[in-house]
Amino acid sequence: MKKFTFIVGLFFLVFGFIAFQNAIDNIIALESYAREAQAGILPEGGIVLSEQQTVEELRRGAAILQVTRAFLVFGFVTFIYSIVDEMKKIKTRFFN
Repeated sequence: MKKFTFIVGLFFLVFGFIAFQNAIDNIIALESYAREAQAGILPEGGIVLSEQQTVEELRRGAAILQVTRAFLVFGFVTFIYSIVDEMKKIKTRFFN
């Protein structure tokens, strides 16, 4: 098995999944902050963001979400490629 490809794929798959979940949690927190700010309920002891800053943070969060999704897909494809490559080697070993 291409151990390096397998390890890289597994690393990016795990790292991408963790980063993807973190990005989703951050976007959910920002959206709930925006809803609470529109309703006039501001968090105690928190930072007060203007509407423009909130929109900018949501855009930044969406961009980070896309990057983490790319890491996740890259890890998945690399991981699957290493497994399929090993299956091909096993197939040729037994059937040729």
